[in-house]
Order: sequence, then C-alpha cells, then structure tokens
Amino acid sequence: MKKMVILMCAALIAVSSAFCGGSQDSGNAAQGGGGSSDGRIAPPSSVYKYSLAAGSVGGNFYLLGGGLAQTINRRLPEYFLFTSETTGGGVANAGLLQTGDAELGIVMTSSLAQALVGQETWTNGVKHDKLRGAAPLYPSWLTLYTLRSSGIKNLKDLNGKIVGLGSKGMAMDSIFRKFFDDQGIKPKQIHNDGHAATATALGNGIIDAALLFSYPPFAAIAELESTKDLSFVGLTPAEQKALTDEYSFYVADAMPAGSYKGLTQDLPLVSEWNMLVTSSDVPADHVYLIVKTLFENQQDMIAVHRSAEFMTPKNSLAFNIPLHAGTIRYLKEVGVDVPARLIPPEYK
Repeated sequence: MKKMVILMCAALIAVSSAFCGGSQDSGNAAQGGGGSSDGRIAPPSSVYKYSLAAGSVGGNFYLLGGGLAQTINRRLPEYFLFTSETTGGGVANAGLLQTGDAELGIVMTSSLAQALVGQETWTNGVKHDKLRGAAPLYPSWLTLYTLRSSGIKNLKDLNGKIVGLGSKGMAMDSIFRKFFDDQGIKPKQIHNDGHAATATALGNGIIDAALLFSYPPFAAIAELESTKDLSFVGLTPAEQKALTDEYSFYVADAMPAGSYKGLTQDLPLVSEWNMLVTSSDVPADHVYLIVKTLFENQQDMIAVHRSAEFMTPKNSLAFNIPLHAGTIRYLKEVGVDVPARLIPPEYK
C-alpha cells in the first residue's frame, strides 16, 4: 500500500510539472521565445481551427490563399486546420486581422502602410497596431492597360478619359487619385469596381484605361487579351521618382517583356509586395511552425502559382511592418539578420 501511495504521488508530481512547463512555454511563445528547450513543439490535444483571409474569387489572393491553407493543413495536420476565406481583398484582410477574425491574411504593402497610420477612410480611424509580418509572397507591378485603339501612349493621355482604379477607397484608388492631381492629370471620371469587372468594362468600351497592381499574367487581363488588342503604358523616370519619393513601399521596377501578349519589351513602372500577415495575438510557436513549413515546402506553393518563387526567407526584409516573433525565430535559425526596424515591441 505504501509503495502504491509513493507511485501515485510521483505520478501527480510529474503531471503537475508537465502542466507548469506547458504554461511557461506558452508564455515564452507569446513573448517571442516559444517552443521547448530542444526546439521541438508538441502538437496540441486538438487542432487549432484558424482562418486565412484571402480575396475575391478569381484573383491571385484567392488562389494563393487556398494554396497556403492547403499546404499548412497537409504538412501540419496535427496542429492546424485552416480555412481560406473569400474576402474583399487586402484592406478587408487587414481589418480582419486587427479584430482577431482571422489569424493569417494577404495584404499589400501599400495597405499595410495605411493601416499602421489609421488615417485613410477605410481604416475608420483605427491604427492597425496588431499587424505583424509572417512571410513574403510576391511582388506586383503597376499595370496600366488600355485598348490599342484608344491612342493612349502615356500617363498624360489619361486627361479627359474614364479611368478604372479598382474598388473605391482601397489603397491604390486613394493613392492614384492624389498622384493624378499632383501630376496635373484630370480624368473625366474615375471608375471604381473590382479588377475583373473593370477589365470587362474596358473591353466593352465603358472605360478608356485601367490600373491595378498584379503579378502577370493577371487572369482578367489575359482573358481580355484573347479577344482584344491591348497596349500597356509605362512611366517616365520622373513619374517613377514621384511615386517612390512619396511612397516608400513602391520601388522603381520594370515589368518583364512577355508578361502579356501585347508587351514586347520591358516596361518601366513601379512595384510593391504582397505579404502574408498575421496578428501579434497569434502565439509565436504557431507562426514559427507555419512559416517554417511554408519556406521549407516552397515547391508546394510554386505548384499553385509560380509567383511563390519569391517566397524566400531573405525577402522577409521587404516588409514595411514589424515581423512576428515566430517569423524572427525562424529567420535567425536560417541566418537572416533582422534589422531593428522589423523588431516588434513585444519581442524579447
């Protein structure tokens, strides 16, 4: 009997130690340490059911969001069950992450810059201070396209024209309305609609030209180009400089020749990044497992869309918001130096 009591006490001590250890690990995870002393993270008793805010049907965000969720679910079945959600795009995704209604989301760097400040109409005055960088996805080039028959050859030719700027109130819409004013360009009308609907409007002669940021070939443009002759308009060096001086998330770049049938030579434009973003409320252990899995199974994502070739640890330095502690842990493991500007205040 005495021996039985001793054994029962030992078991209780072991269980108590395990629970205490688990609580300590969870605390470290939230503050940036995370994981057990040997670097392994034990699976939970039941999987975490998380949401990934993607985009509208037919767009790159929608396609990649589904691929990201599928890769995580397939590679980490004991840890996570992600659902890829159809959303209004990057701006909507930033809001969902801030409020805790999604754990991952795809957002462009222009929207991230506006989200942090919280002054644009779409932010409702809220500084989205919980947003943290998880992993880089791919760059997007400014794409200004029109029917070849329109005669539009440069940015100034948009004077007096009907120009599509995507959905109203989104980052590109507000940025290019201001940019047109700064450049003395006065369109007859700004047309606001989703990018696929905007391409259809161009093909039907409802608008004269359209702008978007995309990784080519954007499906709606490629589809339009199958029935219409399109031309693509570049920027002058002065126009590139005006954009990059005003907006740090833009870089002077060239869309490669052959990106579209009507693009026969490299076209000077600007580009920005599309990023996988998370929240500071998501534990570091979780984000570490996710980004490690995505980076180390990059071929899974390239099979979904070739833009994932840009999803590398080094490209994490292109973020314009602080990185998540879990991402920093992985980057340090693979030898990527993280600059002070990307360290979040909660990181220890």
